[in-house]
Amino acid sequence: MGKNIFLFIMSLLFYAYGEPKYVFLMLFMILLHYGLGLLINKYSDDKKMQKLILFLMVVIDVCILGYFKYLNFIVSIFTGKADTFKIALPIGISFFTFQAISYVVDVYRGKGKVQTHFLNVGLYVSLFPQLIAVLLCYMKQSQMK
Repeated sequence: MGKNIFLFIMSLLFYAYGEPKYVFLMLFMILLHYGLGLLINKYSDDKKMQKLILFLMVVIDVCILGYFKYLNFIVSIFTGKADTFKIALPIGISFFTFQAISYVVDVYRGKGKVQTHFLNVGLYVSLFPQLIAVLLCYMKQSQMK
C-alpha cells in the first residue's frame, strides 16, 4: 500500500511538472470515474441503469474535452477572433480521459474488476510511465516553436 501511495504522489508530481494547475483536473477525472465504476458495479443487475451511467459519463467527458480542446475553435468560427477565452490545453487530457473511460467501460463489460480503493483507479489513470510519452511529445513541440 505504501508503494502505491508513493507511486501515485510521484505520478501527480510528474504531471504537475508539466502543468501544475491541471493536476486538480486529473484528480477530478479520477474521482469521477472511480465513482462511476462503483455505480456501474452497484447496478450490475440493471442494464438500463448501467447504460444511463455510461451515457452520462460519455457526455461529461465529451463536454470536458470539448471545453479544453474545441471551445476556442468553435467560438473563432462564429466570431472570427482566435483565442477568445485563452484556454490552455492540459497536457495529455485526451490520454488520461480515455484511460479513465476505459476503466469504467471494462467494469461495465465485466472485463475488469471494480476497484474499491480510489488509489488503484488513480494509479491506472495517472501512472507516470504512461504519461512520459505524452509529456515528452509536449515538451518537444514546445521546443520546436
